[in-house]
Amino acid sequence: MRLRRGRVLQATFGCNPNSSSLGVDVTFLLFGATFASALAIVLGALLRKAPR
Repeated sequence: MRLRRGRVLQATFGCNPNSSSLGVDVTFLLFGATFASALAIVLGALLRKAPR
């Protein structure tokens, strides 16, 4: 008897409360990293400009 191999029919990204989805996690990480980088640059510039 020969075993049939399974195959992926569809991969979806998005928000589905009934299953684990990558879309929300990846989006959160991208926006979070962008915000953290921008905040670090602005904070660094403000600290360099502060009078000593």
